Amino acid sequence: MAITKLNLQPITTESNYSNITIGNSKFTDDIWDLSPFITAKTTKNSMKKINFKFIENKDIKMTVKLYAYYRLGKVKPQTAFNDINGKLPIFIEYCNLNNINSFNEITKELFLNYSLWLKEEKGISAGYVRCKTVEEIIKIGQIKGWGVPKTNIFVDFTSLDLWDTKKALKENKTKPIPEDIFDKILQCSLKEKNILTKAGIIIQSQTGLRINEVLSIRQGCVHTTNGGYDYMEVTLGKTEKGVPIIHKVFINELVKNTVSELEEYTKDLREESGLKELFLVRYNKSFEVLKVDKFTDRRLPNFIKRWDIRDSKGNLYPLKSHQFRATFVRELIKQKVPIAHIMKQFAHVSIEMTSHYLTLKEEEVKEIYSDMILGKGFKIAGLRAKEIKTKLDEQFRGKTEQEIDDIVSNLSKSMSFNPLPTGVCLYDFRRGNCSDGDGCFFYNCPNYITEVKFYPILKQELDLMEKEMARYKELGQQRSWERQYVKYKYLKPLVDSLEVQINGKEA
Repeated sequence: MAITKLNLQPITTESNYSNITIGNSKFTDDIWDLSPFITAKTTKNSMKKINFKFIENKDIKMTVKLYAYYRLGKVKPQTAFNDINGKLPIFIEYCNLNNINSFNEITKELFLNYSLWLKEEKGISAGYVRCKTVEEIIKIGQIKGWGVPKTNIFVDFTSLDLWDTKKALKENKTKPIPEDIFDKILQCSLKEKNILTKAGIIIQSQTGLRINEVLSIRQGCVHTTNGGYDYMEVTLGKTEKGVPIIHKVFINELVKNTVSELEEYTKDLREESGLKELFLVRYNKSFEVLKVDKFTDRRLPNFIKRWDIRDSKGNLYPLKSHQFRATFVRELIKQKVPIAHIMKQFAHVSIEMTSHYLTLKEEEVKEIYSDMILGKGFKIAGLRAKEIKTKLDEQFRGKTEQEIDDIVSNLSKSMSFNPLPTGVCLYDFRRGNCSDGDGCFFYNCPNYITEVKFYPILKQELDLMEKEMARYKELGQQRSWERQYVKYKYLKPLVDSLEVQINGKEA
């Protein structure tokens, strides 16, 4: 994306604003044209202009302009546009309703009432960014000498205190899609007639990419390594340096065919527009790449409604695009892909190519394992399984789903929850290195716990072990048989316990 940061001349409240230019406009204009600094063809012209016309009061408008000018010297023009035209109109509405004619009139009581008005009157759950922008205008204005309150009204609270974002994030924790619903989503996506919706869902579900990364793909993004592995190039915007990079992700045949179908579908649009992006749409007489919010807020809910995909309570499933990422990790685990070995598996292309998968390891994989092993309705096996199950049943009794999620999350942290290929190790490494070291067999260890989702892997291992032991018997290799039996005598009870629970009985 072509975005140039502005290098603006310093101004004060005594400057002659009619001599100050911003892009193609003057400071005194009601519209600041930033198009010289936002040159991306896919950005609408209206989003290249900061429009102050929604502010009728001259004093408030001047303060907002001074803030906008300040922000343009600190952030990208597009961010400044979002600050002014995205976050402030609702505050101006509040000012008009309450006859507020200057930021200088804002008191602690008025600000608190604004926050309450956002929650109760407007029903806005994400009001933090709107309050934070007003708070910042006042705080910066006090330093710069703008028309804002002279006294600090944020002595004993901030916008963050009014909007408990950490609690909201916890309550809105992204969970994998239930397996039966995920299967239906995938089946329906294969029959979906809307190619853009179909492609977005399939690519996300099969790669674990974020939706903004999926929407960034361009013509010719699919390649094949010398070893015959297919991969796809996407643009990653969330990097440490803040600079977009090209990222490579392995893909299966389904994704490869979907991208090919998408390329054919948008061929005429690309030729007409000169653009290379594949998620291309016509907007009036111009062209643009499909926006993230239009995919998540419109296309996904419409898809769920169109195919009548419902949850266990009979309600339309509230699908969120971020869930595909968590679900992708769960599917890797089900397919017994050892997360710790992914780098070795993918190193033949590039180390960079593995980073997408490796970033999933610590937080997302641990979150999914904890839900699988300790979540409501869990069925586990291991030397301490009965003890853990009894204690968890006591803690879960009478609790809401959210309270149970909190218990599981806290337990996974306090128990030093360490993911393994077929379960978890509850060993606390703060006590020092495990005495078994690399020779740990898992199944004979009281710190090892597994769950029914790992049953197919464990059963396959047990079957192979039994065949190996039978072969040793035939060959008369007693010592080899005894070494295998040491493992077998612990693995067999694990598998038996899981089989009993799968059949609907308690272990």
